[in-house]
Amino acid sequence: MEEISEKTRLLGILKGGEIQDRPPVICPGGMMNAAVTEVINDIKGNHNISEEDMVLAAKKVKELTGFENYGVPFCMTVESEPFGVKIDFGDKNREPVITNYNNMTTDEIMNKYCSSDLNSCRVPVVLGAIAKLKNDSIPVIGNITGAISTATSIVDPLKLLKMMKKNPDMAYSFIEFINEKLIQYGIDMVKNGADVIAVSDPTATGEILGKINFEKFAVPMFKKLVDEIHKLDSRIIIHICGDTSSIIESLNLIGADAFSFDSIVNIKSVKDKIEAKVMGNVNTQLLQEGPGDRIISVTQNCIKSGLDIIAPACGLSMSTTIENLKLMTDSVKGETYNASN
Repeated sequence: MEEISEKTRLLGILKGGEIQDRPPVICPGGMMNAAVTEVINDIKGNHNISEEDMVLAAKKVKELTGFENYGVPFCMTVESEPFGVKIDFGDKNREPVITNYNNMTTDEIMNKYCSSDLNSCRVPVVLGAIAKLKNDSIPVIGNITGAISTATSIVDPLKLLKMMKKNPDMAYSFIEFINEKLIQYGIDMVKNGADVIAVSDPTATGEILGKINFEKFAVPMFKKLVDEIHKLDSRIIIHICGDTSSIIESLNLIGADAFSFDSIVNIKSVKDKIEAKVMGNVNTQLLQEGPGDRIISVTQNCIKSGLDIIAPACGLSMSTTIENLKLMTDSVKGETYNASN
């Protein structure tokens, strides 16, 4: 059999195809990135703010861990930065964090930023990194923080969650406003060379929103983003945090090419209910702590459970070792995989 490139393997699955030689094994970036301490030790600058170091970190992740993609950026603050929040950009060993929300009302924020886009602050850095990473054989994944998590990074999360109950129309308008900016960001990522867009929205979960509010506030935003990315003939993955039991059927309303699930989710039950491809869900605490034989066993069980794409279940600890990540990726690539499983 002719060797399949990593890009062909991943895009084939995301375009609705079946597993050929084996599942892809990826770590998209964003909140699910493998720029762990060991990987970035030799990088001099801050890969969260420097285009050159961002590109270098993405390449080192792939080369050292065995994940089959490039993915940028490596944090979840890029999208909120242009909207008047204050950010501690950390350093190469510490992710950027928001230190102060915008204290304006949502109406004031929408009025102030109505004609602006996200092409300020670090957005050009991310787009430049994607352009430099673009290639013919390795898939490039552009990461976006979803609309609800971005909105709750701009204003106090409790303020917005309370608004969803007391003034749902105003909350919807603000989230929709943010989503439109994110859609343009996703379009720009694709135009600069991203093969796949990965969206993580940890605030938009069934556990936090409940089924009714998930369908009211999250589903329309995801769907609009998915539809626009599909118009460009690109693919989109959405990561859902935590327990999805209350919203699992709702995910079929979105139209994403794949959904990524946390380790708490029973993949066999999900596969029966999800129309899209399913990605995940090797426990990240296990990847951090081991033991190695258990990492191999759990990874193989993920394959046998029918996962279309193998990946860590959520964000990796910075103390996760390259050795443990290689045990996972080598296990997927090894001869033990049997397509009949």
